[in-house]
Amino acid sequence: MIQEVYKTAIYCRLSSDDGNVGDSSSIQTQKLMLEKYCNEHNFKVVDTYVDDGFSGLNYNRPSFQRLLKDIEDKRINVVITKDLSRLGRDYIQTGYYTEIYFQSKGVRYIAVNDNVDTNRDDNDIAPFKNILNDMYAKDLSKKVKSAKRQRALNGMFISAQTPFGYKKNPNNPNQLTIDEEPAETVKEIFRLALEGKGIVAIQKILTERKILTPAAYKAKQGDTRFERYYSLRGEDWEYNWCPATVRTIMRDIVYVGDMENRKYEIENYKTKKRVPVPQEKHIIVKDTHEAIISRTDFETVQELVSAKRRTRKHTDENIFKSIIFCKTCGHRMHFANVTRNRAKGTKVYELLYKCSHHFTNPTECTKNNGINYFNLKEIITNRIRYLFSLLKDDQKLIQMYYDKTAQDNSIEKYKLEKFKIEKRNHSLVKLTSKVYNDNVEGLIDDNTCSELLKNYQDEQKSLNQKLIEINKYLEKDNDFVSNLNKLKQVVKDYLDFKELTIEMVNMLISKIVIAPKELVDGQRMQEISIVYRFINISI
Repeated sequence: MIQEVYKTAIYCRLSSDDGNVGDSSSIQTQKLMLEKYCNEHNFKVVDTYVDDGFSGLNYNRPSFQRLLKDIEDKRINVVITKDLSRLGRDYIQTGYYTEIYFQSKGVRYIAVNDNVDTNRDDNDIAPFKNILNDMYAKDLSKKVKSAKRQRALNGMFISAQTPFGYKKNPNNPNQLTIDEEPAETVKEIFRLALEGKGIVAIQKILTERKILTPAAYKAKQGDTRFERYYSLRGEDWEYNWCPATVRTIMRDIVYVGDMENRKYEIENYKTKKRVPVPQEKHIIVKDTHEAIISRTDFETVQELVSAKRRTRKHTDENIFKSIIFCKTCGHRMHFANVTRNRAKGTKVYELLYKCSHHFTNPTECTKNNGINYFNLKEIITNRIRYLFSLLKDDQKLIQMYYDKTAQDNSIEKYKLEKFKIEKRNHSLVKLTSKVYNDNVEGLIDDNTCSELLKNYQDEQKSLNQKLIEINKYLEKDNDFVSNLNKLKQVVKDYLDFKELTIEMVNMLISKIVIAPKELVDGQRMQEISIVYRFINISI
């Protein structure tokens, strides 16, 4: 009788979810206990997986994910934890792994302290323990929420990020103290506002003076959470202020010495999704730290900011909301109500879509791009009517599609790449067979054989994934005809429309791309591309 070889994984987890557990559940204690268990039961330990500081409700833990990969690669067929709660505290997810996933992969699971072993038939208590672990996490979440609320009511600083201009008191991390360098920037923002400068004007002044933005300042101070900005932004990103940042600073009561907490709450203890709390439910405690701005100056600035807000001068619906993009930078264009000065002091209000990214990042979006709302609406209406006329003659629309794709040289490139991939796959099959034979004949050892096979298999997976994408692209001719029929079904209720509606737009259009106006043969021209749903072409 052949005895099964157990390739064992020791899995340890600990986080703040577990409260004040002391040494009894420390990572080191878990490891020593499980290693002793493995020695006593003759389990061969292949690897130890440790997630220290990860919640039991989060299953996207690095070592846990590595464990799952090793199970998929058949390196592991036994998983051992101290108890079920080490695997996780969500009873649905934990139950999935213990009852379904591990068994489907032929993996034996053991929770030592809970006396759970999936090789036995007496594990009926396991689901109840999972529910208790879930209830523990829920109860702990309530206690944490209650504790944070009490600290907020006491005026303590409890956020992860300190406001720009402040830092944590080294003797009391729940209290703010002034950080002199950024505090001077905050004072300058309020000084410019008191001079009558608007938010955009202040943003431009700060950028021109090369004053560090809040993110750049924190990155410069060594805060690793802001290092990503170095790779995401272009040249001089650290001085590139945006109006939203200036507005946030000008509106924040922290600068008069008041603490405002409970701006966001965790919606659910499992999803950890943060949701905004209504302003009236924020917790505000006055005079908790030293002020940077006087209350008088702060209140004056609030009045100036409010006075600069334009009241809405129109009742027109924004029917192209969220689907209009700037061709130059790719950013979404925004609906704006712009005031135009005319002769004799009269003012005209114009509705238009404009690219705000040009004003905040002129080096990335080099041209001022905008279009009148009513002109665009008329153009889109006429284009849709033209599309509907084409739908009455399928062949004309299909021919337009073929004419467009015929000019697309990438199709030939895809065909050539497909040929190369298929040829390489054929070679890899031969190489794999040769490695097996060489190993059987003793020409290469087991380790070399395994390494070569893994390399070939990895390459095959990568090539097959590319092949799937290429085939999808090459098969899109058939998809076009099929999707064309779907589009016809959608538009049949709108063929005789009189007025364009937001419902029609959302049903028919996936994207509208606007290019900046150009001077062509003495005339100002503007390219407008409409990408329709289903057929995914621009007309």
